[in-house]
Amino acid sequence: MTVSTDLPQILVIDDELGPRESLRMLLKTDYQVHTADCVEAGIKLLKEKRPDTIVMDIRMPGMTGIEGLRKIREIDQHLSVIMLTGFGALETAKEALRLGANDYISKPFDAREMREVISRNVERTRVQRTSETAAAEIKELNNHLLKQLAQKERLASLGQASAEFVHDLGNPLTIVWGYVQLLAKKLEQSDNGGGENASSVKELNIIEQNVRLCRELLTMWQGYGSVEGSPPKSISVSAILREVIKGVDAMAAQSGVELKADVCEDPSTLVGDATQIKRAIQNVIINAIQAAAEKKGTVAISCTQKDFYVDIRVEDNGPGITPAQMSKIFDPYFTTKQGKSGTGLGLYITKKVVEDHHGSIKVDSTPDVGTIFTIRLPLSNQ
Repeated sequence: MTVSTDLPQILVIDDELGPRESLRMLLKTDYQVHTADCVEAGIKLLKEKRPDTIVMDIRMPGMTGIEGLRKIREIDQHLSVIMLTGFGALETAKEALRLGANDYISKPFDAREMREVISRNVERTRVQRTSETAAAEIKELNNHLLKQLAQKERLASLGQASAEFVHDLGNPLTIVWGYVQLLAKKLEQSDNGGGENASSVKELNIIEQNVRLCRELLTMWQGYGSVEGSPPKSISVSAILREVIKGVDAMAAQSGVELKADVCEDPSTLVGDATQIKRAIQNVIINAIQAAAEKKGTVAISCTQKDFYVDIRVEDNGPGITPAQMSKIFDPYFTTKQGKSGTGLGLYITKKVVEDHHGSIKVDSTPDVGTIFTIRLPLSNQ
């Protein structure tokens, strides 16, 4: 029988044949199982196979499990390691936890408990590795951006385009790091048996979506000035809105802001550029969250479809906008966030995108009460 290479990999290190074979038989249906009869052989397999979890006996002749744990941590800080303990080895198991083991199970082990512990730790390793991959992609993207900017001799003529691009990267990267921080906390909890790894998969999907958005924005920026733009496509405004709301959820939670969403079931289809529409909606919602954060307040988001258009309404109970500011909020480089990393380009970009799609954006605001933005976009012929 050929074993799928997509299966998670388990490495069992135990000098006794019985436990090694018992674990191999118990796990072989759901995992690729590699076995080693000593720490030295296990370390070699670790380097070759890069397993998702190691199950290792504490007491072995030659190099002990505790010494093996130290070696493993020198190679991989985040790989899940489960220690097997015989009777009378409880204090040694506790020492293993202090040295970086993730869990321990007593011999003879219960089959159901073993499956649950291994499943939890495999998920923990994969979550950690995925988050590291996302972080590496962000670093690579940033390095690529710096190289591109260094190569642009005509940067002056592209100044506003470059500033828009940097601003656009700020929003998805803010979301990425919000979820990375949330994920780090969950991984800490899982180290103590918190069992939070299942929900972390959703947060990792959001990380990946926003890294992908960064790449799309980079591609779009590199294409500025080209004769042919990307052709418009049929897109769903309500689907884009749901994606944006899902993405900013962690940012709102970190800021103490309650998100309330009422998105219409209709797809609300129009012909346009999905990345551009997403950046426009995202700008408005993130602005609202940042405004509401000052009061630990609320942001209400709704989507209503009419016969010929769809309205996206974003309401916050933040400090509001003064009459003097109201006439300038769509001007480039005007910002009310001095000292808070505001570029003054968010609403300017949003207005330009909305108007490029033959829509309109309206703002109503009362100081000390809050602000309502309404984006109206024309629907395509049904």
